Amino acid sequence: MIKRPDLSKAIREALPVYEASPALEAWARDEARKFDNEPARPVVASRRASRAGLWSNSSWRIAAGLVIAALAGWGAGSVQSSARVSSASSETANALVDTHIRSLLPGHLLDVVSTDRHTVKPWFAGKTDIAPAVVDLAASGFPLLGGRLDYVDGHSAAALVYGRRQHTINVFVWRSAPGDPPAGSFSVRGYSLLHWTKDGLTYWAVTDASPADLQAFRDVYTK
Repeated sequence: MIKRPDLSKAIREALPVYEASPALEAWARDEARKFDNEPARPVVASRRASRAGLWSNSSWRIAAGLVIAALAGWGAGSVQSSARVSSASSETANALVDTHIRSLLPGHLLDVVSTDRHTVKPWFAGKTDIAPAVVDLAASGFPLLGGRLDYVDGHSAAALVYGRRQHTINVFVWRSAPGDPPAGSFSVRGYSLLHWTKDGLTYWAVTDASPADLQAFRDVYTK
């Protein structure tokens, strides 16, 4: 059985960490002040009653923490990460998922249709100021389908498109800049995302395939 002090710690460690909005932080602080300013309760006579009163206070604080965490997660657009999620990460990740979903509409996925990297890579020349890495990964189970130009969260992006069984992986590439979100893995509304940088370029891979498939893709893509 978990001791009560350890239960609070276990809940804090298990909960994902979200970036709360200033309004939410202000509300939480105001609620905490209200609780601290409540009149002291009369001393209870029995040990059992005393324990119940203490556990009631502890339970209240834990419940309040859970509510705040849930509200903060909702306000961040349901973005989860293995690391702390910044507001910039949340906005970019949500924009990427929206763009990924839009790309799957008929006629939106590909501007250049080819499984040949020697066709796809030169196609971007003159259309964008970056040269994304175009890799043939068919032997690893991630066939190249083609590419397109896109616009994501204020960035003109080269989008490389790969397949994974019945799933599509969009790899969005643009030039890195100061203040870009940190690298990491994310989950947004059921979609998996991986973010990394290399040679001055920012890469975001987005898919509805499993996180394990996406990680396997990045491992062979960046090899």
